Amino acid sequence: MQICCISKINTLIWIYALLFFLVALVYSAAGFGGGSMYLAILAQSAMGVEAVRMSALSCNAIVTANGTWHFHKANWIVWRGVLALLLCSVPPCIYTSSLHVEERTYFLILGVALVAVAAVMVVRHERTEVLTVRPLQWWMYPLSFMIGALSGLTGIGGGIYLAPFLYLTKWGSPKQIAGASSVFILVNSIAGLITQIVVNGWQVQTEMWPLLVAVVVGGLLGSKWSSARFSHRIVRYITIVIILIAAARILIKYV
Repeated sequence: MQICCISKINTLIWIYALLFFLVALVYSAAGFGGGSMYLAILAQSAMGVEAVRMSALSCNAIVTANGTWHFHKANWIVWRGVLALLLCSVPPCIYTSSLHVEERTYFLILGVALVAVAAVMVVRHERTEVLTVRPLQWWMYPLSFMIGALSGLTGIGGGIYLAPFLYLTKWGSPKQIAGASSVFILVNSIAGLITQIVVNGWQVQTEMWPLLVAVVVGGLLGSKWSSARFSHRIVRYITIVIILIAAARILIKYV
């Protein structure tokens, strides 16, 4: 019986690794880490709260580190605007990452956050080229603060929330917004991850290493490919369905 259980766990890990590879491949091309998808997948496992948060933040950091480098080399990152947003998001991210959250409370918050992600993805964003980067609207700073707090608490990097508002205000071109999202996710993920390691220790089990390797490979390939290679509509719809299913299962279980 024990051998069968171990075999089943190993099989699931490799299935998760394949899913993580595909998520990293697709989302790294658009400047995202795929944190919401990692959480949607891991929420179906038997992992504890700290391990889930830490695994998602680790994968976010790995994918967006490579993406950030590529965007930086291509001069698509507007550092002044990104750093201003990070000054508002990192402190609350560090604070919420240090909090111990009960399992039921965490998964309820995660379920609601995933529903919000799906709702954000339903809205289409106008992708017009912008000649000059516009100043950030004043309300983007408190918004960045709230996204940072949510990032540390759940393990969602926050880029999926930030990008739509940058499109809404026509802050920059699609590639500049993708670059800003990539840096935003990277820094918040690293801040949250370091804080959680200091507070709780390293919680990612040895069996999770295939997931980290999968996102490294997927992220490397995705960041080199143009996002035009992927059908944004199909990817968006598939993601929305998966996230909503995961959110529904979480909320039904914990409400």
